[in-house]
Amino acid sequence: MNSKKLNQIKTYTPYDVGYFNTTDGQEIYFEQSGHPMGVPVLYLHGGPGAGLGNDYRELFSSFSNIRLIGIDQRGAGKSKPLGTLKNNTIHHLIADIEYLREYLHVSSWYIFGGSWGSTLALAYSVQFPQHIRGLNLWGIFYCQKKEIEWLFHTTAPLMYPDIFSDLNHGINHSSLKELLEIYYIYLHQENTEREFATRWLLWEAFTAEHPHPIYDEFDDWNATNEAIACAKIEHHYFSNTPLRINQEDDLESAVKKANFQFPIYITHGRNDLVTPAASAISLKNNTLNSKMNILDNCGHSLIHVGMRNSIHHFAKELLEKYN
Repeated sequence: MNSKKLNQIKTYTPYDVGYFNTTDGQEIYFEQSGHPMGVPVLYLHGGPGAGLGNDYRELFSSFSNIRLIGIDQRGAGKSKPLGTLKNNTIHHLIADIEYLREYLHVSSWYIFGGSWGSTLALAYSVQFPQHIRGLNLWGIFYCQKKEIEWLFHTTAPLMYPDIFSDLNHGINHSSLKELLEIYYIYLHQENTEREFATRWLLWEAFTAEHPHPIYDEFDDWNATNEAIACAKIEHHYFSNTPLRINQEDDLESAVKKANFQFPIYITHGRNDLVTPAASAISLKNNTLNSKMNILDNCGHSLIHVGMRNSIHHFAKELLEKYN
Protein backbone atom coordinates (compact mmCIF):
# COMPACT_ATOMS: atom_id res chain seq x y z
CA MET A 1 0.00 0.00 0.00
CA ASN A 2 1.15 3.53 -0.76
CA SER A 3 2.89 4.84 2.40
CA LYS A 4 1.46 8.34 1.90
CA LYS A 5 -2.06 6.96 1.88
CA LEU A 6 -1.24 4.83 4.92
CA ASN A 7 -0.06 7.87 6.84
CA GLN A 8 -3.31 9.72 6.17
CA ILE A 9 -5.28 7.30 8.34
CA LYS A 10 -5.04 8.43 11.95
CA THR A 11 -8.18 7.14 13.64
CA TYR A 12 -8.00 4.62 16.44
CA THR A 13 -11.72 3.91 16.62
CA PRO A 14 -12.04 0.11 16.44
CA TYR A 15 -12.79 -1.12 12.94
CA ASP A 16 -13.17 -4.74 14.06
CA VAL A 17 -14.58 -6.11 17.32
CA GLY A 18 -15.50 -9.65 18.19
CA TYR A 19 -15.27 -12.67 20.44
CA PHE A 20 -13.68 -16.06 20.17
CA ASN A 21 -14.81 -19.09 22.17
CA THR A 22 -12.32 -21.05 24.25
CA THR A 23 -12.42 -24.82 24.60
CA ASP A 24 -13.59 -24.44 28.21
CA GLY A 25 -16.62 -22.31 27.38
CA GLN A 26 -15.35 -18.75 27.85
CA GLU A 27 -15.86 -15.88 25.40
CA ILE A 28 -12.82 -13.66 24.92
CA TYR A 29 -13.33 -10.15 23.57
CA PHE A 30 -10.87 -8.55 21.15
CA GLU A 31 -10.77 -5.41 19.04
CA GLN A 32 -8.65 -3.97 16.27
CA SER A 33 -8.10 -0.29 15.49
CA GLY A 34 -5.71 1.82 13.46
CA HIS A 35 -4.90 0.55 9.98
CA PRO A 36 -5.73 -3.02 8.89
CA MET A 37 -2.50 -3.18 6.86
CA GLY A 38 -0.35 -1.55 9.51
CA VAL A 39 2.34 -3.01 11.74
CA PRO A 40 0.72 -5.46 14.21
CA VAL A 41 0.90 -4.25 17.81
CA LEU A 42 -0.73 -6.19 20.63
CA TYR A 43 -1.70 -4.21 23.74
CA LEU A 44 -2.02 -6.12 27.02
CA HIS A 45 -3.96 -4.45 29.80
CA GLY A 46 -3.02 -4.41 33.45
CA GLY A 47 -4.64 -5.54 36.64
CA PRO A 48 -4.79 -8.45 36.22
CA GLY A 49 -8.47 -8.10 35.42
CA ALA A 50 -8.61 -4.36 34.64
CA GLY A 51 -9.85 -4.73 31.05
CA LEU A 52 -8.95 -2.67 28.02
CA GLY A 53 -11.17 0.37 28.44
CA ASN A 54 -10.68 3.08 25.82
CA ASP A 55 -7.78 5.19 27.10
CA TYR A 56 -5.07 2.80 25.92
CA ARG A 57 -5.64 3.81 22.31
CA GLU A 58 -4.51 7.35 23.12
CA LEU A 59 -0.95 6.05 23.50
CA PHE A 60 -0.97 5.36 19.76
CA SER A 61 -2.85 8.41 18.48
CA SER A 62 0.21 9.90 16.75
CA PHE A 63 1.05 6.66 14.91
CA SER A 64 -0.74 6.19 11.61
CA ASN A 65 0.77 2.90 10.50
CA ILE A 66 -0.24 0.56 13.34
CA ARG A 67 -2.69 -2.29 13.38
CA LEU A 68 -3.53 -2.08 17.07
CA ILE A 69 -4.94 -5.25 18.64
CA GLY A 70 -6.44 -5.37 22.12
CA ILE A 71 -7.76 -8.30 24.14
CA ASP A 72 -9.81 -8.40 27.33
CA GLN A 73 -8.20 -11.15 29.35
CA ARG A 74 -10.27 -13.88 30.98
CA GLY A 75 -12.92 -12.50 33.31
CA ALA A 76 -12.06 -8.88 32.44
CA GLY A 77 -13.79 -6.09 30.55
CA LYS A 78 -16.16 -7.43 27.92
CA SER A 79 -14.97 -11.03 28.12
CA LYS A 80 -17.48 -13.49 29.54
CA PRO A 81 -18.23 -14.56 32.17
CA LEU A 82 -17.20 -11.40 34.00
CA GLY A 83 -14.92 -12.00 36.96
CA THR A 84 -14.51 -15.71 36.40
CA LEU A 85 -11.64 -17.43 38.17
CA LYS A 86 -12.26 -20.73 36.42
CA ASN A 87 -9.17 -21.71 34.42
CA ASN A 88 -7.88 -18.19 34.97
CA THR A 89 -4.15 -18.91 35.03
CA ILE A 90 -1.14 -17.41 33.31
CA HIS A 91 -1.01 -20.46 31.04
CA HIS A 92 -4.61 -20.02 29.92
CA LEU A 93 -3.99 -16.32 29.22
CA ILE A 94 -0.92 -17.20 27.14
CA ALA A 95 -2.94 -19.77 25.20
CA ASP A 96 -5.68 -17.18 24.53
CA ILE A 97 -3.14 -14.72 23.14
CA GLU A 98 -1.60 -17.35 20.88
CA TYR A 99 -5.04 -18.41 19.65
CA LEU A 100 -5.84 -14.76 18.84
CA ARG A 101 -2.59 -14.37 16.89
CA GLU A 102 -3.44 -17.38 14.75
CA TYR A 103 -7.10 -16.33 14.44
CA LEU A 104 -6.09 -12.91 13.11
CA HIS A 105 -3.39 -14.37 10.82
CA VAL A 106 -0.57 -12.40 12.45
CA SER A 107 2.84 -13.97 11.91
CA SER A 108 4.63 -11.78 14.48
CA TRP A 109 3.85 -8.66 16.45
CA TYR A 110 5.14 -6.04 18.83
CA ILE A 111 3.69 -6.18 22.34
CA PHE A 112 3.04 -3.17 24.57
CA GLY A 113 1.96 -3.47 28.19
CA GLY A 114 2.35 -2.01 31.65
CA SER A 115 2.23 -3.48 35.14
CA TRP A 116 0.43 -6.83 34.82
CA GLY A 117 0.50 -6.20 31.06
CA SER A 118 4.30 -6.42 31.28
CA THR A 119 3.98 -9.66 33.26
CA LEU A 120 1.81 -11.30 30.65
CA ALA A 121 3.93 -9.94 27.78
CA LEU A 122 7.07 -11.47 29.27
CA ALA A 123 5.36 -14.79 30.06
CA TYR A 124 4.00 -15.05 26.50
CA SER A 125 7.39 -14.09 25.08
CA VAL A 126 9.13 -16.86 27.05
CA GLN A 127 6.88 -19.44 25.43
CA PHE A 128 6.58 -17.91 21.95
CA PRO A 129 9.71 -15.81 21.28
CA GLN A 130 9.52 -16.60 17.55
CA HIS A 131 6.37 -14.46 17.26
CA ILE A 132 7.80 -11.35 18.98
CA ARG A 133 9.28 -8.40 17.08
CA GLY A 134 9.88 -6.34 20.21
CA LEU A 135 8.46 -5.29 23.58
CA ASN A 136 7.61 -1.86 24.99
CA LEU A 137 6.92 -2.34 28.71
CA TRP A 138 6.44 -0.17 31.79
CA GLY A 139 5.85 -0.66 35.51
CA ILE A 140 7.63 -4.01 35.36
CA PHE A 141 6.02 -6.72 37.48
CA TYR A 142 7.03 -10.38 37.80
CA CYS A 143 4.11 -11.21 40.13
CA GLN A 144 6.46 -12.37 42.87
CA LYS A 145 5.66 -12.50 46.56
CA LYS A 146 8.33 -9.89 47.36
CA GLU A 147 6.65 -7.44 44.92
CA ILE A 148 3.22 -8.02 46.46
CA GLU A 149 4.75 -7.61 49.92
CA TRP A 150 6.13 -4.26 48.68
CA LEU A 151 2.59 -3.07 47.89
CA PHE A 152 0.65 -4.54 50.81
CA HIS A 153 3.09 -5.01 53.68
CA THR A 154 6.73 -3.91 53.62
CA THR A 155 6.95 -0.58 51.79
CA ALA A 156 3.84 1.22 50.54
CA PRO A 157 1.90 0.81 53.84
CA LEU A 158 4.89 2.29 55.70
CA MET A 159 4.90 5.29 53.36
CA TYR A 160 1.18 5.93 53.91
CA PRO A 161 0.26 4.22 57.20
CA ASP A 162 -2.74 6.49 57.76
CA ILE A 163 -4.29 5.75 54.35
CA PHE A 164 -3.57 2.04 54.57
CA SER A 165 -5.07 1.90 58.06
CA ASP A 166 -8.20 3.81 56.99
CA LEU A 167 -8.82 1.51 54.04
CA ASN A 168 -8.15 -1.62 56.07
CA HIS A 169 -9.76 -0.72 59.38
CA GLY A 170 -10.95 -3.80 61.21
CA ILE A 171 -8.63 -6.06 59.24
CA ASN A 172 -5.69 -7.80 60.83
CA HIS A 173 -2.84 -7.03 58.44
CA SER A 174 0.10 -8.19 60.53
CA SER A 175 1.18 -10.33 57.58
CA LEU A 176 0.50 -10.47 53.85
CA LYS A 177 -0.93 -13.97 54.24
CA GLU A 178 -3.51 -12.84 56.81
CA LEU A 179 -4.47 -9.80 54.74
CA LEU A 180 -5.06 -11.89 51.63
CA GLU A 181 -7.02 -14.52 53.55
CA ILE A 182 -9.38 -11.93 55.02
CA TYR A 183 -9.88 -10.20 51.68
CA TYR A 184 -10.71 -13.56 50.11
CA ILE A 185 -13.60 -14.01 52.52
CA TYR A 186 -15.07 -10.55 52.01
CA LEU A 187 -14.50 -10.36 48.24
CA HIS A 188 -16.49 -13.57 47.82
CA GLN A 189 -19.53 -12.64 49.92
CA GLU A 190 -22.31 -10.84 48.08
CA ASN A 191 -23.05 -8.40 50.90
CA THR A 192 -19.40 -7.30 51.30
CA GLU A 193 -17.77 -7.72 47.87
CA ARG A 194 -18.39 -4.15 46.70
CA GLU A 195 -17.06 -2.54 49.88
CA PHE A 196 -13.89 -4.62 49.96
CA ALA A 197 -13.27 -4.34 46.22
CA THR A 198 -13.51 -0.57 46.70
CA ARG A 199 -10.98 -0.69 49.54
CA TRP A 200 -8.61 -2.91 47.53
CA LEU A 201 -8.69 -0.80 44.39
CA LEU A 202 -8.54 2.59 46.12
CA TRP A 203 -5.30 1.53 47.81
CA GLU A 204 -3.90 0.45 44.46
CA ALA A 205 -5.01 3.68 42.77
CA PHE A 206 -3.60 5.80 45.57
CA THR A 207 -0.19 4.14 45.49
CA ALA A 208 -0.14 4.21 41.68
CA GLU A 209 -0.39 8.01 41.69
CA HIS A 210 2.42 8.54 44.20
CA PRO A 211 4.19 10.97 44.60
CA HIS A 212 1.10 13.12 43.92
CA PRO A 213 -1.86 10.92 44.86
CA ILE A 214 -5.45 12.12 44.62
CA TYR A 215 -7.49 11.91 47.83
CA ASP A 216 -10.91 12.86 46.44
CA GLU A 217 -11.80 9.34 45.33
CA PHE A 218 -11.91 8.11 48.90
CA ASP A 219 -15.32 9.72 49.32
CA ASP A 220 -16.93 9.56 45.90
CA TRP A 221 -16.01 6.23 44.30
CA ASN A 222 -17.46 2.77 44.77
CA ALA A 223 -16.45 -0.29 42.81
CA THR A 224 -18.50 -1.08 39.71
CA ASN A 225 -19.25 -4.67 38.74
CA GLU A 226 -16.23 -4.58 36.41
CA ALA A 227 -14.07 -3.25 39.24
CA ILE A 228 -15.27 -5.98 41.60
CA ALA A 229 -14.25 -8.51 38.96
CA CYS A 230 -10.82 -6.87 38.73
CA ALA A 231 -10.28 -6.97 42.49
CA LYS A 232 -11.21 -10.66 42.61
CA ILE A 233 -8.89 -11.55 39.73
CA GLU A 234 -6.01 -9.53 41.18
CA HIS A 235 -6.48 -11.18 44.55
CA HIS A 236 -6.59 -14.58 42.83
CA TYR A 237 -3.24 -14.07 41.10
CA PHE A 238 -1.56 -12.35 44.04
CA SER A 239 -2.55 -15.28 46.28
CA ASN A 240 -1.09 -17.83 43.88
CA THR A 241 2.46 -16.65 43.34
CA PRO A 242 4.95 -17.29 41.89
CA LEU A 243 4.20 -17.76 38.19
CA ARG A 244 5.93 -20.90 36.98
CA ILE A 245 6.81 -20.72 33.30
CA ASN A 246 8.77 -23.34 31.32
CA GLN A 247 9.39 -25.32 34.52
CA GLU A 248 11.23 -22.40 36.10
CA ASP A 249 10.50 -21.43 39.70
CA ASP A 250 9.25 -17.98 38.75
CA LEU A 251 8.87 -15.63 35.79
CA GLU A 252 12.06 -13.71 36.56
CA SER A 253 14.10 -16.91 36.29
CA ALA A 254 12.30 -17.91 33.11
CA VAL A 255 13.08 -14.54 31.50
CA LYS A 256 16.73 -14.81 32.50
CA LYS A 257 17.04 -18.21 30.80
CA ALA A 258 15.05 -17.23 27.72
CA ASN A 259 17.90 -15.28 26.07
CA PHE A 260 15.57 -12.96 24.17
CA GLN A 261 16.98 -11.73 20.86
CA PHE A 262 14.35 -9.06 20.14
CA PRO A 263 14.53 -5.46 21.45
CA ILE A 264 12.96 -4.63 24.81
CA TYR A 265 12.22 -1.09 25.97
CA ILE A 266 11.58 -0.54 29.67
CA THR A 267 10.04 2.45 31.47
CA HIS A 268 9.71 2.61 35.26
CA GLY A 269 8.96 5.38 37.74
CA ARG A 270 11.51 5.80 40.51
CA ASN A 271 8.66 6.62 42.93
CA ASP A 272 6.57 3.62 41.93
CA LEU A 273 4.95 2.18 45.08
CA VAL A 274 2.99 -0.51 43.22
CA THR A 275 5.92 -2.27 41.60
CA PRO A 276 9.55 -1.78 42.73
CA ALA A 277 12.10 -0.39 40.29
CA ALA A 278 14.32 -3.36 41.17
CA SER A 279 12.09 -5.47 38.90
CA ALA A 280 12.79 -3.17 35.96
CA ILE A 281 16.51 -3.25 36.66
CA SER A 282 16.41 -7.04 36.82
CA LEU A 283 14.74 -7.17 33.41
CA LYS A 284 17.34 -4.81 31.97
CA ASN A 285 20.21 -6.85 33.43
CA ASN A 286 18.78 -10.16 32.22
CA THR A 287 18.15 -9.15 28.60
CA LEU A 288 20.77 -8.34 25.99
CA ASN A 289 18.99 -6.03 23.57
CA SER A 290 17.23 -3.73 26.03
CA LYS A 291 17.04 -0.06 26.93
CA MET A 292 15.63 1.43 30.13
CA ASN A 293 14.34 4.75 31.48
CA ILE A 294 14.07 5.12 35.26
CA LEU A 295 12.09 8.34 35.66
CA ASP A 296 12.38 10.75 38.58
CA ASN A 297 9.14 12.28 39.90
CA CYS A 298 7.05 9.50 38.36
CA GLY A 299 5.17 6.66 39.94
CA HIS A 300 3.21 3.74 38.49
CA SER A 301 0.24 5.39 36.81
CA LEU A 302 0.06 6.82 33.30
CA ILE A 303 -1.34 9.94 34.91
CA HIS A 304 2.34 10.90 35.12
CA VAL A 305 3.25 12.76 31.93
CA GLY A 306 6.84 11.54 32.05
CA MET A 307 5.66 7.95 31.89
CA ARG A 308 3.57 8.58 28.78
CA ASN A 309 6.37 10.54 27.13
CA SER A 310 8.89 7.76 27.70
CA ILE A 311 6.51 5.07 26.41
CA HIS A 312 5.78 7.17 23.33
CA HIS A 313 9.48 7.86 22.71
CA PHE A 314 10.32 4.18 22.98
CA ALA A 315 7.38 3.26 20.75
CA LYS A 316 8.62 5.60 18.06
CA GLU A 317 12.15 4.24 18.28
CA LEU A 318 11.02 0.63 18.37
CA LEU A 319 8.63 0.88 15.42
CA GLU A 320 10.95 2.96 13.26
CA LYS A 321 14.24 1.24 14.04
CA TYR A 322 13.14 -2.38 13.96
CA ASN A 323 10.26 -2.41 11.49
